Amino acid sequence: MLRRLSLPAHGALELLLGLTLIAAPFVLGLAPAGLLACAAAGALLAGLGLSAEMPVSAHMTADTAVAMAMLAGAVGVSATDSVAGGLLAAAAACELALGACTRWTRRV
Repeated sequence: MLRRLSLPAHGALELLLGLTLIAAPFVLGLAPAGLLACAAAGALLAGLGLSAEMPVSAHMTADTAVAMAMLAGAVGVSATDSVAGGLLAAAAACELALGACTRWTRRV
């Protein structure tokens, strides 16, 4: 697999995904539990997208941890709101795909 995304492009896409995850529950009219879970996950993703000075290995680890937490949150929240569970699962899949397509090196 070719890893084509640079770290700045990765950060920009991560920020976009986070902001989308913050706004989507309001647009979709999700229940309070789904709204809270999606907004919290979106805030984490947006924060990761803005963390330019974070070491590369820490960023890669944080990306994977947030994606796994979103998958766990999707399972938990889907008992009360299946749309929110699907949204979190889709965002986690996007985050994992983004990590897989990123070239995890900094140019000096």
